[in-house]
Amino acid sequence: KTDEDELVLTPDGTREFLTFEIPLSDSGSAGLGVSVKGNRSKENHADLGIFVKSIINGGAAFKDGRLRVNDQLIAVNGESLLGKTNQDAMETLRKSMSTEGNKRGMIQLIVARRVAKRNEVVKIWSEGLN
Repeated sequence: KTDEDELVLTPDGTREFLTFEIPLSDSGSAGLGVSVKGNRSKENHADLGIFVKSIINGGAAFKDGRLRVNDQLIAVNGESLLGKTNQDAMETLRKSMSTEGNKRGMIQLIVARRVAKRNEVVKIWSEGLN
């Protein structure tokens, strides 16, 4: 199921923003079940945000199926990660998942996902035909 009504594009049209409510109840101790990485600018080493590095088999995100590797985490349970250092964003993520998320049995994530450009989609599709 996709939340197309939740779809918002960035002004340059390269990324879409999606909101997911991911239930934690049946995943037990596996929690959300993602590992994340902080990306930095190659030029000035500025923090560029927190991204999903991998999705762990059996975790809530895996069972939910909507979160993808390389999605950028923008906010968790209503708390923005933008403008925070990677270290602060990781700490925010950790806290909200352990306390508030578990109380509600849900984690709300806002993510930014890169949008494939039309020519990339056509290229991938045509390569699949060969």
